[in-house]
Amino acid sequence: MEKRKTPRVEISRPVLYFTDIYGRPKVASTRNLSLGGTRIETAHSLIAGERLEVTIPIQPQAITCRGKTVYVFVPESGKMEAGIQFEELSDYDRLYLKEYLAHVVDRHAS
Repeated sequence: MEKRKTPRVEISRPVLYFTDIYGRPKVASTRNLSLGGTRIETAHSLIAGERLEVTIPIQPQAITCRGKTVYVFVPESGKMEAGIQFEELSDYDRLYLKEYLAHVVDRHAS
């Protein structure tokens, strides 16, 4: 049984992130997305527990928040995957993301 507070939506979106350890921007893509966080795929290494700032463009704007790397693993594809828990997401960005995810779910259901 899944113990998530918010449902995940399987979707690929570009991601730009900065870690507290290495401040230069890195590029990734989402594997799934929810109000609570995202799983990303990246060519760069991350460490469990690492803090980062994440920006996900969702036209016509982008959501930006602080988060924490909850887990990392490298599947057979060879690119690192990491679970990112959102920790500082503004009310406005949370509402925008909620509406976007509802739209994606409705689109896939029809």
